[in-house]
Amino acid sequence: MRRKHTGSTIVAMAMFLVSGVLVSVLGIRQAESYTTQEAWGMRGDWPAGVLVKPEMLRKIRVDAEVPYMSDLHQLLGKLLVKDKRDGDALLQTELTVPPRSWLAQQVPESKVLYTLTPHRSAIPHTQMRNGDSFDVVVTGRKGVRTVASNAQLIGVLSEGRQAPVNKANLGSLVLPNRDNIKPMSKKHLVIAVAPEEVYPLASIDSKDKVSIVLHRAGISDGGVRASIRPEPRQRYVELVSGVNRREVVVDL
Repeated sequence: MRRKHTGSTIVAMAMFLVSGVLVSVLGIRQAESYTTQEAWGMRGDWPAGVLVKPEMLRKIRVDAEVPYMSDLHQLLGKLLVKDKRDGDALLQTELTVPPRSWLAQQVPESKVLYTLTPHRSAIPHTQMRNGDSFDVVVTGRKGVRTVASNAQLIGVLSEGRQAPVNKANLGSLVLPNRDNIKPMSKKHLVIAVAPEEVYPLASIDSKDKVSIVLHRAGISDGGVRASIRPEPRQRYVELVSGVNRREVVVDL
């Protein structure tokens, strides 16, 4: 004769099964926490000789008895010694410090380096990093004009003191220690610009206000770069009378 279970009995049996499953899961997780550790692993396949960047890494769980790398700062800027596949963890012996990079090697293709002194109230260089893209805008007696577009930050120098050079990457030299520099000391930006923009930059008057317009990160990877150039509303016309010349503004 088949025995019928009441509703309370069925509920009790279901609770027993669920609690058993939960205990098993928790037990597995607890055992996993004792036998494994969280470390950085590769996101995708990468060959030897590649410079490690944040987008190449992801968190994974690995054997706790193996000294895999878990400190992100010890990984970034290092070179892979061997090929790594997706999900592989990293050992200290699989990384090496890249050879010292000289200033001329940091100049992007088709650009040159120029030293720019921005206004004190400009965007703080301490919030910028090597490779950041920006425009240079000058405010002076001729109004507002853009003298450089898509300039890239290469380094920052403080008046009377040069930032220490990092052997791994010149980009680390960019930001000097703020504790060792007077707050009012003048900062000079070492930037990469197009060759034709050197003379417009050099023509900036000492009374002009130099500002930087910072663009969001990632535009070099295919993003759309915002344009700050306004529609022209006037132009300069040079009037010549004999040996005398003068420039006048004509509204369009």
